Amino acid sequence: MINQQHPFHFLSSLIDGSASNFHLSKYVYVNDSLFDERELLYIGSDDFSESWVNATIKSLASNQELAMHSNVQIRGRTWHIPMIDFSLHEEIASSAIDRLKAFLPRPVIRDMAFFSSGRSFHAYSTTLLSPKEWVDFIGRLLLVNPRDGNPIIDTRWVGHRLIGGFSALRWSNNSGLYLREPEKVQIIF
Repeated sequence: MINQQHPFHFLSSLIDGSASNFHLSKYVYVNDSLFDERELLYIGSDDFSESWVNATIKSLASNQELAMHSNVQIRGRTWHIPMIDFSLHEEIASSAIDRLKAFLPRPVIRDMAFFSSGRSFHAYSTTLLSPKEWVDFIGRLLLVNPRDGNPIIDTRWVGHRLIGGFSALRWSNNSGLYLREPEKVQIIF
């Protein structure tokens, strides 16, 4: 069962009363592969609830995980939820936050929340992006990584997301490959 610190609750402001369609998937992670096996799920805002998420997680096969996708349809138009998969494992240092602020649009940063996924961190923003803005955002994520330093952003994830045409982050902890479901953490800006 997901708790109040789960990303669903942070993103619920996008769900409430928006007459939207959201994209998720049941997927099987294969290390060092080009594509993940994905069963696409589409859910309208009227049906997208904590109980739906819990039931969907419960329905996963033993090797599957549930992922939220960035692409949403609102009144027939496609938007993207800004998402980040960090390569940082123990903490998000202030120097990493400074780099995010330097390279990402202010509204995206202002409306962002961070989640520990067990072995790394994820982030979501409630400032929606057009498809063109999403491509720009994904490119900026690559620039967040310092030229001569430890990476901040998972560049393999960026590559997969560009190929897929949408971002996706894990919402479950079902397959035994991960330490826990993502959980909101406080990051001081």
